[in-house]
Amino acid sequence: MSHSSDNILLDPLPEIRAALKSNEFGISSSSIDEASSFPITNEDLDLVQKESRSTGTTSQKVVGKAQIVLLDSEGIIGIRLDRSGWTVEFIEKGSSSITSKIHKTYESLETLLIDISPSYGKAMNDEIWKRFGLKKSEEQDGEGYQI
Repeated sequence: MSHSSDNILLDPLPEIRAALKSNEFGISSSSIDEASSFPITNEDLDLVQKESRSTGTTSQKVVGKAQIVLLDSEGIIGIRLDRSGWTVEFIEKGSSSITSKIHKTYESLETLLIDISPSYGKAMNDEIWKRFGLKKSEEQDGEGYQI
């Protein structure tokens, strides 16, 4: 697919790709479900843009979907990005503590993952320290960091 729009409300797939890439440190794997996403083609995007201009609002048909395999066998989640935000559509093989998150909507993929996956939260913390050039200090039972 070669189309693109800077407006994520008109074309959510580039935003999903970018969010998955920037959060790849904290997930096992992911895949975009293009068959269930819209718009897909340049023609689709043109139709969405025309509808948006004529109605003054984003079409409810605009949606991007993906599946994410969480770290440490925490489960598989299906997510959607639309004009409401990032929504958990389903959870497979997840603990009962996270199944209550189905249909919950978040402002970002990052906040969704923090809420659903304790392993993501740990990986995110480790990634932040790594970006500051710090590493875990094994001598402090993993609680401290050193340069």
